Amino acid sequence: MSYDINLKHLEYFIKVARLGSINKAAQMLYVSQSHLGKIIHDLEETVGAPLLNRSRQGVTLTPEGNEFLERSVRILKEMEEMHLRPLKEMEKTEPLAVSMTKFSHVMESFITIVRRYQDQPEFTHRLYEGQLEDVIEDVVSGRADIGIFHFDSQRHEEIQVMAAAKGLTYRFLSYVEPQIVISKDHPLVREKKPMTRENLANYGFIRYMGLYDDILSNILGPNEDGGSTGKKKEIYVTGRATLMNLIAQTDFYSIGIHDFDKQLSDFRAVSVPIPGCEVKLEFGYVTLADVPISGIGEEFLKEVRERLERGQDV
Repeated sequence: MSYDINLKHLEYFIKVARLGSINKAAQMLYVSQSHLGKIIHDLEETVGAPLLNRSRQGVTLTPEGNEFLERSVRILKEMEEMHLRPLKEMEKTEPLAVSMTKFSHVMESFITIVRRYQDQPEFTHRLYEGQLEDVIEDVVSGRADIGIFHFDSQRHEEIQVMAAAKGLTYRFLSYVEPQIVISKDHPLVREKKPMTRENLANYGFIRYMGLYDDILSNILGPNEDGGSTGKKKEIYVTGRATLMNLIAQTDFYSIGIHDFDKQLSDFRAVSVPIPGCEVKLEFGYVTLADVPISGIGEEFLKEVRERLERGQDV
């Protein structure tokens, strides 16, 4: 029996196993379905056992396939530690593919890491933004290797179960208190008034589409009129730059967390605590279960954690 197995083929097998489909894996790997199918068949011939159960719905792992997957992941991780990392300065930089919910702290962490490797001769990095569900699907599909998102900390168990059901592992990053993001020249800031729903009611509230709908009343307190801001002065946006520019040029406000690096210098905006707010935003990330995080991915997560915990007492 020959044991001359191409390491790239192990990566292909892992992708097929995680996606549960040779067709989907072929699309993500930019190879033909027939070519990928032959690679899997050759692996089975080499191992001497079927690795996949095939059906019209896709593929599932056989017992031998499960064992082969575990060994493949270990082999690739060991090869990376033994060979790839020492050659990092001479070879192509590892790709950083991230999907995130809209928070400048995460975006700034991404920029910090890619700038750290900007002098490498070749690299390909990707950053996607969306809602929590979009982030999860990006990781499930293989579009991103790491998905970072935030949610009401009371949903922790729900998020863990949802991630596990999709073949993902969820890991906690940090608890952060929500704050009001507002112009430093805003009347409430100048007059040092508390950021209560009553005081904010006269000003426009900027929000991302679909964000905070479920916890807004917990953050700002109950509203007797039934509207999310009392007088329904709301502006819906999809882009972070639009939101920050509106804050800079108007008396509108939004909900965020503590200041990010360029918040004051670029947008003349500050973050102000919300009196009596008991909500904690939980930040965490998901990856495909049992798939190791790359070195550059670990650097990125460390950077995110440090930014989120900056100035926090939790």
